[in-house]
Amino acid sequence: MFQTLIEGLMLGFSTGTICLATCTPIYLPYLLTEDRKISKSLFAVLEISAGRFVSYLAFGAMAGYLGGNIPSSNRELFTSIAYLLLSLYLILSAVRTHQKSKKCHIPKVSKLTKSAFMLGILTGINFCPSFLIALSRSVNLGGVSGGIQLFMGFFFGTTAFLIPLAFFGGLTKIRKLKPIARLASLAIGIYFIYSGSMGLYQYLNRQPTALAANERIIDTFAPKQQLAVIFDDNNAQYFTDLKDSLTARGQKTAQEVNLFKLAEVKANSKMLLDSNTIFFVDKTIFDSGEEIATLNKRDIFSIEKNYPIGNMLSFLVTHSFKVDKPFHWEFKKRIE
Repeated sequence: MFQTLIEGLMLGFSTGTICLATCTPIYLPYLLTEDRKISKSLFAVLEISAGRFVSYLAFGAMAGYLGGNIPSSNRELFTSIAYLLLSLYLILSAVRTHQKSKKCHIPKVSKLTKSAFMLGILTGINFCPSFLIALSRSVNLGGVSGGIQLFMGFFFGTTAFLIPLAFFGGLTKIRKLKPIARLASLAIGIYFIYSGSMGLYQYLNRQPTALAANERIIDTFAPKQQLAVIFDDNNAQYFTDLKDSLTARGQKTAQEVNLFKLAEVKANSKMLLDSNTIFFVDKTIFDSGEEIATLNKRDIFSIEKNYPIGNMLSFLVTHSFKVDKPFHWEFKKRIE
């Protein structure tokens, strides 16, 4: 339990500067648009953090539950909607504080922006670089509890970088800063309207990629895609587990996954004749210099023994490949 929590904490610490660079242009103008002592600014930052906390736990649970089935196009859609909601919040916040400074009537809808908690929720569903790193790791972990624990640690790690923003609250005593902060909020709001609108436009108008006559798409979990695992006897358990994981992952799209020993393939090479099959091959077969000429003409994922199966499946669910010749890809553990 604590290992995943600590991993999230370390991830938050390591990406905290990215989080600070991404969120400061949003949070700082918000904090400077009203009179706040440092104590009240600190409370506002804590409210924002509480909103982020709720969003992070929700996305951590979702990522862990879905186990990798979050296509990049859906992430783009979430981000675009979040941008539009965030822009609305920032613009209404600027309107509210301007009306308040003039002692004018404040529309009820603008009063919603008094909640720093809501700002935290909206920025918590912003797919910034730090967030995407944590999301990808939650997907690889699998399981609701694992995703929640990782995002909980990630929240505390990144929050440590945001707390110092509260000390800028004392700058609100400089009256000229308030209208500048409101203009900054408006400018950022307009930027997010543009980004969100363009993202939605691209999402709604995305056309299937045109293929040349000799091109095709390699998509491991396409409906009814045939898969096969070929292994050396020395690595039988790992590749049996891989076969079971591929089968479980492909149940929704009617995958058929076959498991073959190297000796069976050498004795009967006809089992490799189906060019539509994607082969997952034990890398030690190639390393040992075994020659299987027919296999080199097929689509292959070469797998190093003990490569994390969860990482592999997460990658394959969210990636496809456009090719014009036999496809070869290697899953190899990075050397730290």
